[in-house]
Amino acid sequence: MARKNDFHTVDFFRKVRDEQAAMLQGKTHDEIIAFFSLFCEYKQSPAKQSTSSAKTKRHIPAKLG
Repeated sequence: MARKNDFHTVDFFRKVRDEQAAMLQGKTHDEIIAFFSLFCEYKQSPAKQSTSSAKTKRHIPAKLG
């Protein structure tokens, strides 16, 4: 029997989108590109933890000011 999952994908991605929009508000095009480039580099980094937990919040260092 399948377990019920209370994770709501659409709501989750809307929240992520809204948080990113707030962080990037007022930034230049180049700063926005740099933000997402840093995120991609972080996700591809071999030093990142190999296990993850839904309860673990990972922090991407803020290099934009």
